[in-house]
Parts: sequence; structure tokens; C-alpha cells
Amino acid sequence: MNPLKVALIWHMHQPDYRDPLQDEVLLPWVFLHAVKDYGDMLQAALDCGARVTFNLAPTLVEQLQGYASGTLRDRWLDLASRDPEVFDAGERAFLVEGFFSVHRERHIQPYARYRELAALREQGGGVAWQRFSAQDLRDLQVWFLLAWAGHYLRQESAVVKELLTQGRQFDEEDKRRLLQTYHLVVAEVLARFRQAEMDGDVELSVTPYAHPILPLLCDTSEAARARHGVQLPDTPFRFPEDARRHTRLGLQCARDAFGPAHRGVWPAEGGLSEAAVRILAEEGARWAASDEALLDKSLPGGLGDRSRLYRPYSLAGLPLLFRDRELSDRIGFVYATWPSRAAAADLLDRLRVVARQAPGGLVTLILDGENCWEGYEDNGYPFLKAFYQGLANDSVLRAVTVSEALAEHKAEPLPRLAPGSWINGDFDIWIGHPEENRAWEWLGEARRALQEVDDDLRAAALPHLLRAEGSDWFWWFGEQHQTEQAGTFDQLFRHHLQALYRAVQRPVPGYLNYPLRSPLRRTRVWEPTSLVRPVIDGQVTDYFEWLGAGSVDLAAGGAMHDSSFDLLGFFYGYDEEHFYLRFDFRQPMEHLTGSGGELLLQIQTAETWVARLAAGSDRTVVQQLNEGGGAVYAPGAFVAVAELALPLDLLMLAQGDCLSLSWQLLSAGRELARWPADGPLTLTYSGTDLDAWQWPL
Repeated sequence: MNPLKVALIWHMHQPDYRDPLQDEVLLPWVFLHAVKDYGDMLQAALDCGARVTFNLAPTLVEQLQGYASGTLRDRWLDLASRDPEVFDAGERAFLVEGFFSVHRERHIQPYARYRELAALREQGGGVAWQRFSAQDLRDLQVWFLLAWAGHYLRQESAVVKELLTQGRQFDEEDKRRLLQTYHLVVAEVLARFRQAEMDGDVELSVTPYAHPILPLLCDTSEAARARHGVQLPDTPFRFPEDARRHTRLGLQCARDAFGPAHRGVWPAEGGLSEAAVRILAEEGARWAASDEALLDKSLPGGLGDRSRLYRPYSLAGLPLLFRDRELSDRIGFVYATWPSRAAAADLLDRLRVVARQAPGGLVTLILDGENCWEGYEDNGYPFLKAFYQGLANDSVLRAVTVSEALAEHKAEPLPRLAPGSWINGDFDIWIGHPEENRAWEWLGEARRALQEVDDDLRAAALPHLLRAEGSDWFWWFGEQHQTEQAGTFDQLFRHHLQALYRAVQRPVPGYLNYPLRSPLRRTRVWEPTSLVRPVIDGQVTDYFEWLGAGSVDLAAGGAMHDSSFDLLGFFYGYDEEHFYLRFDFRQPMEHLTGSGGELLLQIQTAETWVARLAAGSDRTVVQQLNEGGGAVYAPGAFVAVAELALPLDLLMLAQGDCLSLSWQLLSAGRELARWPADGPLTLTYSGTDLDAWQWPL
């Protein structure tokens, strides 16, 4: 059989954390991912002989160059390097607040001293920093840094191995040696990528300069073409020349850092439109890529025949690849909790299915190359090793770089291209919410100010404009994503605009002095207003059956986004006999999980319960989590929506009692996704006289 070509693109990107007004780096994630991920990802591919493509964003490259040269001042690294004996109260509080920003299960729970420090913070509440001695703070500094040591450092660095074994009572010399080790690793990262490409071992591609959404720079109206009904800013943003400048600078940055190769482009967030493709082609991109959702909307008849996905296309003479969404997202969002070998075997099995669908075809996997590994065993190394070796040893699969794939496959002309991104095939993450639209208005006002000044002032302001046009600020505006550091992203966006106005010698608008984004909020619950008595059939039978139910806003989420498992709504209510739950997913369960899937609920009342609703089942299995707890069957169904009816007498709920709830989607026992993002919900049972006390007097 002619093998299926597997083109894997790892996208390496972090926002530009350089604050132009404070002249310092506000968040340390570029440095720490360089310690843990960039070099490790490259080395794993080299060790296994895997033919892959690495995409590096230019503002990431610039920050790595700044760390290597010692010209960047990093607020977090400065705090990590200093002796806590001389900290003031604010610095102690900052350290205790920020230095647990690691994956808890992988990097805190396995280590006794880090667990002790985490417990000390949790016991101390809002003034926890007062409970930390100088030694506690020093141990916290070192453990935070150790958590960012990747597979190779843990195996090969004498300093890292020594400190992991020591575990506590670190001194300033221990910390100095660890930071010195890390700085050497970071300083070598870009040179290692350059050498690997020169040796012919990998391909390097690039993103337009500041990671902007190219179609929206060309014309924000593209958002309405991607999805009807989106609310756009009052004043359109139409500056295709900015999209061209980002593309040109991005390609130039790659030439300067890695050499003069003819390079492909992964546009930020896979955002493409016909106008963006023409710019990429005219600026000399070798190829570009996006998500299968765009191809599905572009082809007559869509992707009903999945084999049509597994080939390259072209528009305006530019070769285009479209990623397999499910396979890409399984690496990014599903496999972290699986045993590494089982996860790799599952992915290889799914690729073999594609090989039978499209013999000799090309499947493209594209995803973030750094963030997901925090949840994997040993930073993802066992999974990557098993996957890469499996590819190498399989006669029906062959790993290729993108350029190798295009040399073997003639691109099929694409008559049209629907605009969109890798998330849902639209641009809703970056435009449409009032906060996002306000940001586009502010950006447009600043952009138009540039047109009114001479060339010298415009040149001075241009870097600030380009960085303000990056996608990352808009990612955190609105309610789709939440992070404790959202205020920092808001500040960086506003500071870039302030720096622009200063550069063109114009007054800085007063609104730029105040946060655009609403404060971080936790999951919000709206209580039921009346009793409900729905039919538990997995369908919304009529408008009235859930009328009066409570609802929950589950917008709070993490940094990454898996659209496959979008939960569109959650409702709850009760009558005299049952506590009802309804989950509105984007797709039916069997599409999400396969035939062996289930919805698993964890319920805490006076006792702890689990409830399982299996795909295709018409009942829920409810079991108390104690020795000898037997199973009870309750109504449940998952067709268009998931509906469950839990007996009140089983849960032992009395009026005024609370029920704590979280839930997961499982496939063959393995977790695919879980909710809520910020911890279990607390729902109140107000009793059967709810109708009476809600009635207005």
C-alpha cells in the first residue's frame, strides 16, 4: 500500500510580554517554555528521526534573542533570583500568589515539599504570604523553577537531578546554579533549530510578525462572512497593508534567525481568507495552512467525503493544507490523562483508518507545540517517543515535512475559500463581544492617528501598532477564556496603544489608563424560579418543559480551546421527586465519544455519588462512593441534549441543602473533557414550595 503521508506541524508561540512603558517582561512564559519545551520538542524529534515541521512566531523569536543576549529584564525571573530575606510585603505576596502557576497534578502533588508549600498557601487565605518564612519562600522559588525542567534536563542535568533529590532547605547558591543552567539552555534554543534545519532534519516555518488574525486586519467584516449574526464594531477596521507588513516582517525575521530558506506560513490561529491568501502568496510564502472547517465550507458538498481532506489545495498559486481537527485536538486536549503508550497507539490506529480511506494521501496535524505537555506524563516525552517510533515502524504511515509532502502531491485548485480560523471555522474568539469590539475601536482610532503624521513619527510608532494588532490580547477579552493573568494581557494591549500615541506625539486618550476587560469572575449560577417537570428523553420536547429552570454560565475556561467538546448550555431544576440536570453539547454524545462513551457526574451532598449516563442508554446509573455501595437506576437520555433525573430521596436533599457537581466526558474510560474549569458547581435545592415563594406579592 502506498503509505499515508503524515505532516505534523508544531506551532511554537507565546504572546509578546515586553511592556513598552515599563521596559520589562511582565510574564516569564517564553523563558520557561524555552527551558521545558522548545529544545525538548526538537530533541525528541531528532532522537527518533521524526520528519516534522516546527513553526516559530517572530515575536517569540525576538524574545528568545533578548533572553539570550541578556537585554530583557523579566519581572518574575528577577523575583526568582533574589534573596527573599530582603523582600518587602508586596514581593512576598507576589511570590506566593504567582509561583504555584504550574500543573498541580504533575508538578505539585508528586513532591512533598511543594505540596507542603501549597497547603501553607491554602490555609493562609488572602494573607497567606505572612505565613511563609524566608526559607519557605526560597524553597518555593526553587520548586517553581524545577517544575519547568523538561524531560532532558531531568535526565541529563546534574544540578536539576541533585536539587530534585534534595527537595528542601535550598540556599542561594542552589538557586544560582539552577538559574545559570536554565539561562544556558535558553541561550542555545534558536541556534539548535537553525542547525537542525541546516542539517536537513526538520523544516521551519513562520507566523506573520506579531501573531495577528490576518483576515480581520484586512477587513473585520470577514467575521460576518464566517458566521452570520456576529456583532461587529461600529467602525470597520480595514488595513490590508498591515496584514502585508506583518507577513513581510515575519518572513524577514525567519530569514534573519534561521537562514534564507523559502518558508511556509502557519497564519495566527489558522486564520485565513481569500484576501489573506493573496497577500501571503504575493509576499513569497511557500505554503499556508488552516483548519478543515474552512475546507468544509469552501468545497461544493463540503467534506461529506472525508478523503477530500487528505490532499493539498491551492488558491492564488499558494499551496494550502487543512488540518484534521479531531486528530490534532486529541493530542492537544484528550491524550494528556491517558497512559502514554495507549495514547500513541490510539493515534496511530486512527491514522491507519485514514490510510485506508485515502491510500497514498496526506493528513496534516497542526497544534500548539508547548502548552499541552504540562498535563502529560514526563512533559509528553513518552507519548512523543512512542508516537514517533510507531510512525517510523509502520509500513502504511510515513512522517514528512510539509515541503516533502508538497513535492509528492499536486495541489488541487480551490475555486473559493471561506474565511475562518481553527476554532469553529469563525472569528468569534477575537471579535463580537463588547470588550473585543471596543478593543478593535481603540485599535482603529490609534491606527488612523498614524496616517496623520510624517514618516519619521510613523516609523517610530509602527512597532507598537504591530504588537497591539496581535491576536493574544483579543483572545483574553470577552468571556470565552479566563486566566488569573488577564489583567496583564489587558495592560499590555493598552500600553502598546499608549506607546503608539506617545511616539506620534499625540495626547494619550484617557480611556487607555483604565482596564478594558471586566474583572475575572467565577462560574455564575442563576437559581430556578419555579419547579420543572421535563420529559427525560434527550430532546427539548417543547419550550415550556424547562421554563423556570436554573442555569449556569460556564464561560470561565483555560488558555487552550477545544471546540469539539463545546458545552453550549447547562440547566437544572427540581420537582417533588427529582433533581433534574440538562447538558446541551454541540454534538450528540456518540459523535463526541464514540459508542463506548459516557457522561460521568461527581455529586456531593451529605454523601458522595457518581452518576453515569452511557452513550445510547435510556437510564442513569447512580452509585454511592463507599464500600458496598450498590447501583440505582434513574431516568437519563442523551440524544440532542443530555437529560438526567436524580431521585431526591436517594440524594437525601432537604430544603436549603446544597449539591456540589462536576462532570466529565469519557471515551472507553478515558477522559476527553471536564467541567467546570474553575472547580465544582454549588447548586442549592430550595424545596418544593419554590413556586410559592417566587410569586410576587
